Amino acid sequence: MENKTVYLNGEYLPLSEAKVSVLDRGFLFGDGVYEVIPSYCGHLFHFQDHLQRLENSLAGIRLSNPHTREQWQEILSPLLDRNVDQYIYLQITRGVASKRDHAFPSDIPATVFAMCSNIVPFVGLNEGVKAISMDDTRWKFCNVKAITLLGNILHRQAAVDQGCAEALLVKNGYLIEGAASNVFAVIDGVLCTPPKGNDILPGITRDVILELARKNDIPYSEDKILFSSLQVASEIWVTSSTREIIPVVELDSKMVADGKPGPVWQVMNSIFQAYKQSLIMSEQTFFEFPCEFPVKAMGKAGIDLDLLVIEIVRRHVPDVKNDAVTTRPSKDGNFVAITVIIEASSKKQLDAIYQDLTDHPSILMAL
Repeated sequence: MENKTVYLNGEYLPLSEAKVSVLDRGFLFGDGVYEVIPSYCGHLFHFQDHLQRLENSLAGIRLSNPHTREQWQEILSPLLDRNVDQYIYLQITRGVASKRDHAFPSDIPATVFAMCSNIVPFVGLNEGVKAISMDDTRWKFCNVKAITLLGNILHRQAAVDQGCAEALLVKNGYLIEGAASNVFAVIDGVLCTPPKGNDILPGITRDVILELARKNDIPYSEDKILFSSLQVASEIWVTSSTREIIPVVELDSKMVADGKPGPVWQVMNSIFQAYKQSLIMSEQTFFEFPCEFPVKAMGKAGIDLDLLVIEIVRRHVPDVKNDAVTTRPSKDGNFVAITVIIEASSKKQLDAIYQDLTDHPSILMAL
């Protein structure tokens, strides 16, 4: 850990050598903002959206952005490892003043710190987690990703103390968000999440889920959610950049529906994982054609999905052999994943196969 290379104010150096003054306003006042950006095999996930949120947070505390978007790309890229999934932690404070004073100092450079850590897969994802509800006692600018996170920390620790993974925060009878996450609920077949505003952090993963729901005809709503309506929710999720989509199967010691991750989560999590892979593939340039390539698709079990996938693939690769196909059911048996190994001749051919697969109503995802 101490030998990890980090970035601090224009230098790349070992973490053990990275030092910040005790007069830094981040240390004295929590006067700064931060951003967390996932990286999958060296590819920064929705990088421009994360930078936009960073810019919004900086504007929210009246701190100038010290770098352009192009400069941020140049600064952060050397920290990445293309062989693993990681996340960038980026923190910007108002800098080091000559004395402790609540008022903003003038003409001092911001302190910029960035480090990269491996994403650890969430344990128990397929079983779901427990959560508790709590009154939201945080400040009124939760849309700013500020480093003053004491309110969030106290809520989250209260949940951990009770054997739960997250605290769902409630204000004036309405569900707001998690202590360290956004929140979704499936109510009457509709995927619901609270609207953006000062009460919630505008999560990038949250926005991606809504866009994927729209593209995949999953009914969704951005509207206020009465906390009491969670009593009839068939599913509850919490989402974040590093934990992605986590199903909540128990809330306040009561099971959510049957106490297992629900079917909408199963579908959305699969779609989300495929979407991540598609972004990585779209940026990769190391394929040399012709080459063997695994075409993958997923859908509901019981519809001869393997025959359907083979039929679609053979429109583009006529000589696919039956023994080039493998079938793998999901853990609960409700879905099935099909892999077809083909001899790919070009990226254009792969794009056409992907398009035909995703256009078919029986195929939930393809990559």
